[in-house]
Amino acid sequence: MTKHNLNSELLSKKSVAFRERSHCISCGSSKLHPLWQGKFTSEPTRSFIEKCHYSEDVIALLKEETFSLISCDTCGMVFHQRILTPEWLNLLYSQWINDAQIERMEAEYQTDNKREILFERGRRDTKHLLRLRKLIKSNTTEQFRILDYGCGDGDFLALAKLFGFKVCGIDFSSTRHERAAKTDIPIFNNLGSLKFYDMGKIQAVTLFQVLEHLEDPLATLKQIANKMEDKGILIVEVSNCRGISQPKSFLEFHAVHPLEHINAFTPITLKKMCEQAGFVSLKRIPAHVTTSFVNTLQTEGLRFIQPNQTQQYFRLQKSS
Repeated sequence: MTKHNLNSELLSKKSVAFRERSHCISCGSSKLHPLWQGKFTSEPTRSFIEKCHYSEDVIALLKEETFSLISCDTCGMVFHQRILTPEWLNLLYSQWINDAQIERMEAEYQTDNKREILFERGRRDTKHLLRLRKLIKSNTTEQFRILDYGCGDGDFLALAKLFGFKVCGIDFSSTRHERAAKTDIPIFNNLGSLKFYDMGKIQAVTLFQVLEHLEDPLATLKQIANKMEDKGILIVEVSNCRGISQPKSFLEFHAVHPLEHINAFTPITLKKMCEQAGFVSLKRIPAHVTTSFVNTLQTEGLRFIQPNQTQQYFRLQKSS
């Protein structure tokens, strides 16, 4: 059966399917308690979902289904207990979320104009690459190898390629996968497919806004570690959900979205999970991509005061 036919068959059922996570996704504890729960069709959750501008009538498909954001009493990790099955998750990311949906969302909730957003994104990505060049061991003459897990359209990889990195990406969205492939950058559907590409041990991995979407983020981090060279660098960025339990605004709701952001990280729980996978936390090196002296001073100040945030750097420490 083709993917198109499978998606049509799922939609014809007129209701979605969920499965349940009964243990903590970070420490495995069963000591869990609810923070926020209810029906998708009850207010204010219904209105929040309608503001997402999905291409499908998601409310009609959800019917009487419920969600439950829970917290682990042992380690403090927060995550949604009930999540879409893999088939429905694929439908969510391949069809319900499309270019038109993203444009409507950005038009409604982004305050900066698109030109400035793209410029700042380019500045941010350039800083990441400068830091990676500094952090990756300098005694090698080989081309630096970088993997972007959840690479989307491949924009970050295209920039990294210009800087001389050997690049490849992983993305589950077939639409984005096809667009990225047009840039002549190798993109795969999963880590196992990397064996078909002569990449060697990877020296750096980036995960931008990915771990909050995964059913088992710890398992993914461990799989990534197995593909990496010892002392390799990991950059992780997720939504900061510190202080959010029952969302009171759309922005808070989006951070703990029960269909999309199924894992709600704080700076502490993100660090704990990455350490469990064998990574050691690093201080973020200041990097300058600016013509402003004031911005340079502000960035240099971060050498001494590094606020807790959910964009973090790690080095892989494999056991001997």
